[in-house]
Amino acid sequence: MTFWNEEKKLTAPALLQADIHRIQTELIGRFPESYLEKLSEQNGGFVVFNAVSVDFENTWSEPGAQPFLPFTFIQPLSYDVYQSNVGTLPEWDVTGKKMIFAHGDGSYFYYFNFEDNAHQPSVWCLDISVISNHVVASSFDELLTKLSVQKDEPLDAADASVSFLTMAEILEFIDHGDEDDTLLAYSHWMVIGQEPERLVRELMQRIEQSNHEDQIDSYAGYLAETMINHSEKLQTSFEDVIDLLKSKHLITDLSDLIEWLNEEL
Repeated sequence: MTFWNEEKKLTAPALLQADIHRIQTELIGRFPESYLEKLSEQNGGFVVFNAVSVDFENTWSEPGAQPFLPFTFIQPLSYDVYQSNVGTLPEWDVTGKKMIFAHGDGSYFYYFNFEDNAHQPSVWCLDISVISNHVVASSFDELLTKLSVQKDEPLDAADASVSFLTMAEILEFIDHGDEDDTLLAYSHWMVIGQEPERLVRELMQRIEQSNHEDQIDSYAGYLAETMINHSEKLQTSFEDVIDLLKSKHLITDLSDLIEWLNEEL
């Protein structure tokens, strides 16, 4: 699936692991794996989309229409760019462990909020035209499912460039896709909320069998969010999930997710 706009391609700086580590250390969090994967293809620039669907009224959408906001550009990830944006959010009374990563039409700044979940930051939008903040997506993976190309009239779901995968498509990606396809499929499964018990079992199996830090981090984030969002429907216990995450302590630090799950006990 095309993501970057080739017609407006920019000369982007190299994506440096040293910069990623330095920024993550300052934010006391981790960038989403899918976000880093996009930036490994091209470190910032214009995307083929121009909108992100939202569930709140705003200054951009027409009254009565399906609400959306402009989303056109992802910033390069480098320490210099990070430093240049450090003071922007506090100017509008947005403080804490947050980082601007994208914008649309000059008045809309999208930022990661690492304070609720350091491993799976939520995505928020600051609208400086009316000085308001709203959560746009619970994760970067969910944000990807909300991107579309808006025409003059609101798009039907069938016309959207990005829409939710069906369960059949999700299972096909998991069975026959590469690791990127599999991560995307599980993120869609998490968002649509179907068969949560089966999703939990599969994510636990993926975590148990993996020795790859980034994969474990991604699947653990999906697992924790699914457990909390569907706890009343699940037979799997929080204790079993917490024990599984603790068993990976030699590979990656999942203490934030474990603490989050412990709070739900």
